[in-house]
Amino acid sequence: MIRTLFIGLLLFVTLGDAQKSFTSFLTIEKTRLLFFTKTEETVFVRSNYKDKRSNSSYLLVLLEDPKVLQVVNVTKISSDVTNFTIDVVTDEEGETNLTIQLWDFEGRQERLIEEIKNVKVKVLKQRKDSLFQASMHIDRNILMIILPMILLNKCAFGCKIELQVLQRVWNRPVPIILGAVTQFFLMPFCGFLLTQILALPEPQAFGFVMTCTCPGGGGGYLFALLLEGDITLAILMTCTSTLLALIMMPVNSYIYSGLLGLSGALHVPIYKIVSTLLFILIPISFGIIVKRIIPEKANVLERIIRPLSFILMSIGIYLTFRMGLIFLKTVNLETLLLGLLAPALGLLFGYSLAKICMLPLPVCKTIAIECGMLNSFLALAVIHLSFSQSKADLASAAPFTVAMCSGCEMLLLLLVYKAKKRRIFTIEEKRKKFPLV
Repeated sequence: MIRTLFIGLLLFVTLGDAQKSFTSFLTIEKTRLLFFTKTEETVFVRSNYKDKRSNSSYLLVLLEDPKVLQVVNVTKISSDVTNFTIDVVTDEEGETNLTIQLWDFEGRQERLIEEIKNVKVKVLKQRKDSLFQASMHIDRNILMIILPMILLNKCAFGCKIELQVLQRVWNRPVPIILGAVTQFFLMPFCGFLLTQILALPEPQAFGFVMTCTCPGGGGGYLFALLLEGDITLAILMTCTSTLLALIMMPVNSYIYSGLLGLSGALHVPIYKIVSTLLFILIPISFGIIVKRIIPEKANVLERIIRPLSFILMSIGIYLTFRMGLIFLKTVNLETLLLGLLAPALGLLFGYSLAKICMLPLPVCKTIAIECGMLNSFLALAVIHLSFSQSKADLASAAPFTVAMCSGCEMLLLLLVYKAKKRRIFTIEEKRKKFPLV
């Protein structure tokens, strides 16, 4: 009965409300969730049921909490089809449930044709002074301020590159192969399985799969430095995986969109991928040149790289939370669980495969970090280029959640690593002061 009844939000903008609704389409049979951000919304209901007589069917909407949501009007779009619009108004923020029933007259009696129960509604009013709206302008200003710091930091990383390591990796590219297998095969497949186990709606499931198939992010070699991994390998893996993403992202998009039953043209942000690659390569190449021509200047850059990396890492986590703040108020438990699992699985797969291949510990750390720190914003670009705004808004929860969770997990890992290292150092100091006789 439920399978033939679908609901979606139409973009309905009143004179006093020029803001676009954040989520404008959801399939009720999968998600049973509506998210309202405006004071007035229009819900579109479509059914496959055919009226036995003209205008014999009607729609009944039952509300659990009229203080949060009120139905103004229910209108049948056409007399020969069972399509309706529901005009609703939101009074205050909160959550409620509604039940939608389709009835038909049979003689003098009424018969229940279709029903959807417990449709969850979340109401979050957007205000002019809301943090999410203000953050877009503020974050651009912050990015412009820290851009020179980012370029300087990448240049400093160029000074840390060892050409011998590059030659060794070129002769034995096992770490590159392990990273590619994990990032473009294991991660998207596991992401797909998890979304099916948790029964996420198709757009959101696709968002997680695309996030899992992203290359390593720029934060990878920052954490490789702070966790004492192989910095040269980290940079090389980031560049290689970003280059491979030009091929593997469209391949995985095609495969998993078909498995999820999503139709439509899927686009890969080639310009964004290439610009990301150049944004990494150019300043790092400049750092390599500085190290060869002016080694004393390279020594200065190498001394500031750790504090500068820690500052940029902190700012990056802060900006990610600022941009993803709206999702923290709307994501469900399943979305948050996948956001935590995706980077953790990348770390686990990368480290385990490296250990199986008996690679050195710094290399194992680097492969794990590169597989766990994903460039989620490439997935965001794919989503918004491939889908309508409504589906893109729903799917965007995945990359933002993964970005926030991966930053927190890596920060926690860093704190644990530093605490453990400090404890070992303290024990060794005590042994030096009080040697056993």
